[in-house]
Amino acid sequence: MVERLNNPTGALGALKYLQSASRDLSGAETRLSSGLKVSRARDDANAYHSAAVMKGQGGSLNAVALSLGRAESISDTAISAAESISKLLIEMKATATQAMSEDMDASQREALSQRYSGQMTTLQSFIRNASFDDSNILDGSKPNGVSFIADAEASQSLTLEGRNFMPGGPVILAPASASAVANTRAAADTQALLDESIANVGDQLTEMAAERKRIEAQKGFVSRLADALAAGVGRMVDTDLAAESALIQALQVKQELSASAVSIANSAPQALLSLFR
Repeated sequence: MVERLNNPTGALGALKYLQSASRDLSGAETRLSSGLKVSRARDDANAYHSAAVMKGQGGSLNAVALSLGRAESISDTAISAAESISKLLIEMKATATQAMSEDMDASQREALSQRYSGQMTTLQSFIRNASFDDSNILDGSKPNGVSFIADAEASQSLTLEGRNFMPGGPVILAPASASAVANTRAAADTQALLDESIANVGDQLTEMAAERKRIEAQKGFVSRLADALAAGVGRMVDTDLAAESALIQALQVKQELSASAVSIANSAPQALLSLFR
């Protein structure tokens, strides 16, 4: 009827359940406050290791995304400059066409030569200023282009081709000299070269737009892959907040019941004393 005095098994059992409930409650509160069900290797060694590897891959993908973002900016800068160059070449063609007129006095021709010279100066300024982060792919300074890492292992790369838009080069054939429209014959030759230059710039813009789309597609893929890795890490180490909240409530009840059981078990010796009264 009454617990043994030297070995109160009832009280010890109740105390064990109380300690277990308190320990489980503390663990649940820690997981809820940190948001992690695996915060240390001893929580789950396999999950902790896998999450660490995936976090490393995620960090590498973030570096790739930054690299591709830089590629996008360089490409956008070059494309914007090339579009402005194309418009300016059309204006220069109009200047050359006007200079082809034979009924023009010396002062009028000089004015056209100065206009052409100013337009050419502006064109060269467009080319030289088409730089982002010290990378200019239009002025001929990057004959091998600019390469960017495209995957976490750095085994793949995307390259923006280096181009030379400087006057007299392979793209813009028209000469930079103001004498290009100094007379009717020179103006006719310059107009023909400007026609070819406009076509060349159009071809280059088409290629540059294709490069830009490839970069955009790769960046989108890297972003989706990084999101998938982050979701995978979350499934392995993040805690279920709703489940932990419900568990805490249950453990609080268990702790109270265990404390009551300890109190009841500790009252058993009083029953023994009552026999001697």
